[in-house]
Amino acid sequence: MIRIAIVADTPSRARGLADLLAEDERLDVVEARSVSAGTSHPQTSMADVIVAVGLMRHQLPRSGRPLLAVTDVPITRDEFGRYVHGWLPADASAAELIAAIFAIAQNFVVLTPEQRKLWLHAQPEDNDSVFSEALTRRELQVLRMLADGLGNKEIAQQLGISEHTAKFHVAQILAKLGATSRAEAVALGMRRGLVPI
Repeated sequence: MIRIAIVADTPSRARGLADLLAEDERLDVVEARSVSAGTSHPQTSMADVIVAVGLMRHQLPRSGRPLLAVTDVPITRDEFGRYVHGWLPADASAAELIAAIFAIAQNFVVLTPEQRKLWLHAQPEDNDSVFSEALTRRELQVLRMLADGLGNKEIAQQLGISEHTAKFHVAQILAKLGATSRAEAVALGMRRGLVPI
């Protein structure tokens, strides 16, 4: 069972989300409360995952425990790496919230395709602790093919390139992600939101 702490911008939002998550018997809501507009980095009780709803960036808890930010306020890559582990828009469905909680509890990164696209086209930030050197569009394609279990020959055929070029792309991906194997590269890609789960 995953213990959840909810921190929201209003009491009704905190109660509403608590009631929603309580319907899933795999989740245990141990705390649900609101914070005032002037509060910075509120403390929360012991929980496996913290869900912050409708908060401004300065209000997000920084407890070191996995944090899912449910907000339309942009989260920077630097913030994401330090204390935010998942980011969903405010209109996320119940199914998306629950799936994100389970993914974050297993140390995966959660981003929507739109957010991932925004970040992949953004310039790298200083002190970027989540993303390594940016992968090219072709390297992202190859990484996703690796996740599908394709070998160099199959990747080459699908992309219309030589097997030698496919092998080069794989080597570049391993180097940029700091991985020692294809499987580790795929795992790192999933954790960093580069490969859809």
